[in-house]
Amino acid sequence: MKERLKYLAIISFFLIVICLGSFKIVNFDFGWHLKTGEYIFTNRTIPTHDIFSYIAEGNRWVDSHWFFQLILYLFYALGGVKGVILLRILVLLLTFGFLFLTIYRKEYSPVSILVCLLTLFISFQRFLLRPEILTFLFLALFFYFTERFAERPWLSICIIPLCQVMWTNIHGLHVLGIIFLFLYLLGDLLQIFLHRFIPVFPGSEIGRKEWKQKVMLFFLTCAALLLNANGKEGMLYPLKIFSELKTKATVFSRVTELVSPFAVKHVQFPDPSIIYKIFLLVSLLVILCQLKRIRLAHILPYGAFLYLSLLAIRNMPLFAIIATPVTIRNMHGILDFINERWEKSWFTRWPTATGISIILILLNIIICFFIIDNTLYQRLHYLRTFGIGESDYYPAEAVEYLKARDMAGNIFNSSDIGGYLIWKMYPQKQVSLDGRWEVYGDFLKNIQQLQNPYFFTQLVSRYNIRVIILHKRSWEVQLMGPWLQRRPLAAQQRRHGQRPRRRPRGWP
Repeated sequence: MKERLKYLAIISFFLIVICLGSFKIVNFDFGWHLKTGEYIFTNRTIPTHDIFSYIAEGNRWVDSHWFFQLILYLFYALGGVKGVILLRILVLLLTFGFLFLTIYRKEYSPVSILVCLLTLFISFQRFLLRPEILTFLFLALFFYFTERFAERPWLSICIIPLCQVMWTNIHGLHVLGIIFLFLYLLGDLLQIFLHRFIPVFPGSEIGRKEWKQKVMLFFLTCAALLLNANGKEGMLYPLKIFSELKTKATVFSRVTELVSPFAVKHVQFPDPSIIYKIFLLVSLLVILCQLKRIRLAHILPYGAFLYLSLLAIRNMPLFAIIATPVTIRNMHGILDFINERWEKSWFTRWPTATGISIILILLNIIICFFIIDNTLYQRLHYLRTFGIGESDYYPAEAVEYLKARDMAGNIFNSSDIGGYLIWKMYPQKQVSLDGRWEVYGDFLKNIQQLQNPYFFTQLVSRYNIRVIILHKRSWEVQLMGPWLQRRPLAAQQRRHGQRPRRRPRGWP
């Protein structure tokens, strides 16, 4: 009975994973990722220059996500929107499955469930159909196979470099795999070195043969970076992202996901930033309790990913995935210490273990109901709806209206809906802006000039803009809204000696 309840508690946890992965498509990047996958499948080539925007047309585009886009399109071609939502659920189940198994002990399974629950609710805000979701899976895979390297070394030597090849062609943050592996191996090396000079410091039982295999693994994984469709540019793409964020700090300062979690104010439970702080406190406390059994192969990656998470909200899931096995391992150490003091710990006794399993099952079921009836998303003001399909947040009616009228000229749109317009209207229509900020170059630097109506008048003349579609919550509305409401475009054109154009439909 006790064992069955433990397995039911585990199953109920994975039901939460499925529920959190089952929401309608809402992210606007989905559209251009899907359309790029269709372009790659149809033309048997990866685009090297922009094709979707009339402003950025012809600009160099390093499509580091091409393999994800191809997978996305194949699932969409096979099952439509249901297919891509199934893809998201499968990726999440694999991610938390490997995370759960990395450091798993049957007698302490409730500990694994509770820690993984915290990780789940730190990460669920990023469960979007973007390449990032596969980065979570690869991090979990890397930790699982490095942690179990001694059991099957040649399996790890085959799997990890293969994963790195796929990762390199899926997401710009593929370098995190190399960073994790380097810090993990460095931690084991330092463990041996420090034990020689400080005998109190715990040692490491790694033989010479295993070390040779681990060095081989590291170099094969580094070599896997070369196997990408964009060559040197693909390898250096993470550095380009970092430099773009630094040089265009004013542009991205408004992006919430790039703010530190400790800078977030006035949020309510269970906001991921609050769960993150709880998880961070718990993980640090259990590390302090286990200093005598510290393992540097865990602590070095933990510290590096903690630093990343302190920089931006979007990095919190990366830290949580790395910190989960570390936290569970240290909790196991604390429970082992208790068991050494008492022959049979209260935690493993039949009544206590059964009661904990029942409580976990009930808790997980309640959480599932809160997700299914959208209470969770409404409480956090997320634009998500449980179910399968397209979100009502998309400007579907506006797109159908434009397609029915078949209007001449170009559309000027806010960047947040650009991906959706690409999905629904390309190749008949190009967009002005979308989420691929790296392809827009100087225009992105000058985007603040949209506050100036004369600047926009020049864009109208240059690109033959006839229709404007702006989402009310977009940055472009904040820049253009004041003068759009105060002065129509025709008045601006007369002032500058230009022939007035007919006010286009779709003007806000």
